[in-house]
Parts: sequence; structure tokens; C-alpha cells
Amino acid sequence: MNPERLLLQGSLQEISARLHSGELTPGQLTGSALEAARRGARSRAFLMVDEAGARARAAALEASGPGGPLWGLPVSVKDLFDVAGWPTTCGSPFYAGTRPVPMADAPYVAGWRAQGTVLVGKTNLNEFAYGITGENRWFGDVTQPDRPGRLTGGSSSGAAASVLMGAAAIALGTDTGGSLRAPAALCGLVSYRASLGSEDASGSFPLAHAFDTLGWLQRRLVDLPWVARSFRPAVASPRLGRVPRIAVVRGDWLAPAEPEVLAGLERFVAALRDGGAGIDEVEGVGWDRAVDCFVPIQAHEAHATHARYLADHAGAYDPAILPRLELGRGVSSARYAELLAVREAFRRGLGSLFARFDVLVAPASALRILEAGADHAGTRPRMIRLTAPASLGGLPVVTVPWIEAGEPGLGFQCLGAPGADGLLWSFAEWVAALGRPEIP
Repeated sequence: MNPERLLLQGSLQEISARLHSGELTPGQLTGSALEAARRGARSRAFLMVDEAGARARAAALEASGPGGPLWGLPVSVKDLFDVAGWPTTCGSPFYAGTRPVPMADAPYVAGWRAQGTVLVGKTNLNEFAYGITGENRWFGDVTQPDRPGRLTGGSSSGAAASVLMGAAAIALGTDTGGSLRAPAALCGLVSYRASLGSEDASGSFPLAHAFDTLGWLQRRLVDLPWVARSFRPAVASPRLGRVPRIAVVRGDWLAPAEPEVLAGLERFVAALRDGGAGIDEVEGVGWDRAVDCFVPIQAHEAHATHARYLADHAGAYDPAILPRLELGRGVSSARYAELLAVREAFRRGLGSLFARFDVLVAPASALRILEAGADHAGTRPRMIRLTAPASLGGLPVVTVPWIEAGEPGLGFQCLGAPGADGLLWSFAEWVAALGRPEIP
């Protein structure tokens, strides 16, 4: 195997087995990840690479001997999570200077470190995670390492690039309005977004607490249940003893999706049907209006967070973000309460669907390609129209990539009921077992 591309060769379970057998050491795997980060620097995935710290951590793991399943695996961290001794920038030119360098890990980061992982570095993102394209005015737009003409999507943009280049086995990120799902679809990766409130988000800079969720990106679907069960062993995730009950969500809410995306959805659904699943179709009642509720709630909560910074630093914000914050300032407390009531009504409507189905399926990205350097002023509205329903519902989501002729860009949201994360992992296991060549 090429020692510089170890994380691109084989499944994570195979790599873990090699680590535990001694065939591969954490130091060797960490060295491979660091070399990949150096070679992929032009993609602007990382805002910080901690080579000395990563090597020291790998050496300590070797000295202590094998641990749990995730022991020795390199992990990247989206730079809105606090990591002890590392500045947190949130992709902003000023934010790190407003507070001391954190002295403790965010709980989510600490949880992964406790599994024996090696933190390689902190990854780039849309400024303050308030975007979905992967663009960053200050630190550079994140591009796909093997396709430099394409953006990764965001806001977990550097996270996606770090996995693509082999610098991380698992990339920690967040998803408020599609920030894991969009990069997964655009880059041909797998993502998992946890149920709202199921993970401790303290120590991470908030965008909108009504929607902020935690999760990660990785390369292969077959590894997703294994990673999830290893990281969250207390979550019940029995293997499916039957074929899953699946509904494809149709309706006008899909209007922004490119024809190629919708055609890809039909091929994905056909593969599920060929695997024996019962497939029904449902109309996404109210899904076309989900974005109209999501956007002002997000903006209102974002403005409440940023108001303390705007007085002194408004000129240091990306001009694209300021109108969104201004929108939030104009949402009154009374209107905010009304919108929250609409959100709750939407969630109750989802309950009737999940009483009938295990999983709802829909596209994760309206577009197949985001060209680097293009004008993406109209991209965010198109993208979040498709991601807003799951965000509004606080749903767990696994994004399944669909790669044809080696081309990424198609990925599909597999939505579970709130709190049914373990069932969703089992569904991902079932899909991976279909053995479809289009699904990595």
C-alpha cells in the first residue's frame, strides 16, 4: 500500500484491524494523514495542522497499547469547536482575538479523543458556519482536492476536503441547515447528522440553537454504523430483522433541484427497491414552506449571538453574512414565537409519517456541482430549500452518496424520526449490504 494514502485504501474497519494487530501503527497512520494534509494544502481544507501534537499523541497511543475500535484513527475538527490549546477562529478574521485560547476541549471533541483518536488539525468553514457553499472570504474557498474547479460545499467544507485527501478518517462537523449533508453529496462522501439535542454542543460556536446539530463525514457507508456504534455504544441500534419501510418525499419543495439530481434519485430508489425494500411515495405537505420558517428563526438566533460583536467588528464580517444578520434583527420576539409554533406544528406532521415509515428519502443537494470562482449568490436559497425540512424537524440524517462513472455530486438524505439514530444506522448497514457499486 502507498504509505502516503493509507486512509484512502480499505475500509476503516480494515484499517482498525491492522492497527490492533500491529501491522500498522498509529504513528504510521498519523504520518500518512499529515503528509496528505501537506500535499492537499491547495484545497485550503485546514486552518491549522498540529503536526507535533498529532505525532506526540500517536506515540502515546502506541506506548499505551491498543484501545477501542476507533483507537489510532486520525480525526479533523471543524474550527468552531474548542480544542485545548488551539485558537478557535470560526473562519472569521477577528473572532479568535475576542477570547483567550481555550483551555479545554468541547465535550464533543473530548468524546472523540477519549476513543483514542488523533486530532490532526482544525478545518476551514464558511464564516461562522453561516453558509452552504464552502466559500470563505478570509481564508480561501475550499475546493475538492482532486477536482480543484469544484467547491466542496459547506459549511463543513474543510471537513469534507480533509477526508477526500486522506488527512482524516473522520471529520467532525456541524449541520444547522445542511452543513454536513451538502458537502457529503457534492463530494461523494457519507455524512451523519445526529438528532437535535442528542449531543452536547457546548464549546462550539452556535449558529442557531433551534437547529444546530453535530455529526461527521467519512468515506464509506459500510463504516458508518461501525463508527456510530463505537462512538455512541449506549444508543440501541439492533440490526434490521426485516426490509425497511421507505417513503420517497415528493412535491413542489423539490423544484430547485436540477433534473440530473432528480433522475439520480430515481436510480437510487430503484436500487433500494431491487434490494427488496417496500417503497411508497408521499407528498411533502408543507415542506415547500419549511424554508420560510427556517430562515427567519435561524437569522433571529444568529443575530442574538452576533449582536455583541457587530458594534466593534461589523466591517470584519463577510458582506454576504451581514444582510442575514440584519434580517434576524428585524424578527420581533412575537414573530419569533409564532415561527417556533409553526416549527412545532411541522414536527407533529412528521410524526404521522414516521408512524408509517422507518426512513424518508430525498436529495441532499439541489445541484451536482458548485463551480469554484462562480457567483453563488443564488445558490444558498436553492440548497437550503431541500435541507430545511430535516433541520426544522430536528431529524437525524445519513447522507448516502451515489457515484456514477467516478463522478461525485449525487447524494441522498435518509431521514429518521427524532431520536431514532440507531435505527438509521441499521438502515445504513442494510443499504451498504446491497453491494451497489455506485455507493462507496
